[in-house]
Amino acid sequence: MAFQFDLRYFLRIPLVYTSYQKLVGGYRARRLFVENMVRARSNESILDLGCGPGDILDFLPQVNYYGIDLDANYIEKAKKKYQDKGTFICSDITDFILPNTGTFDIVIASGILHHLNDDDSKKLFEIAKKALKPKGRLITLDGCFVKNQNLVSYLLLKLDRGLFIRKQSEYMALANESFSNVKSTIKHSYFHIPYTLLILECKTNL
Repeated sequence: MAFQFDLRYFLRIPLVYTSYQKLVGGYRARRLFVENMVRARSNESILDLGCGPGDILDFLPQVNYYGIDLDANYIEKAKKKYQDKGTFICSDITDFILPNTGTFDIVIASGILHHLNDDDSKKLFEIAKKALKPKGRLITLDGCFVKNQNLVSYLLLKLDRGLFIRKQSEYMALANESFSNVKSTIKHSYFHIPYTLLILECKTNL
């Protein structure tokens, strides 16, 4: 039986994942995402659903940070690297139970929705809605299919580990079931390589 190299398997290893992100411009993308869309202020409370190894902390001001991820290896690395800069919990996002509702200024779900089917995505939006303070914001970021897409971007999205990469309208429809105010933004140049991203900013009317 011939050996088949699958980068998606190796990306589960924290060191490989971090190195790959640096190579393709993932750190640049995170910085732009934080500066342009998250816009966190010092001492705000942030819940990061699917935090991975917690690398987004490198670009945030001093905040009260809570990171949730299913992968124990990522959580272990985050705890070692960031220590008391954040609280890290190993849990499936859709099974995560909030200790207190209405306590977070911002919820981040970066690169998560395209790994979740529609039912689990709806659960994520509901968790975020319950977690947020009045006038709080959920910010998501995921790969997205668009018309007349760059061929390289399209092929990279097809190779992504996520099985649920959607069109802009499909992400919007899921968000609108929980949030009454949803704004979407398409970005093509966050990475060093062609890659189409959709960013959602979701608010309630409160």
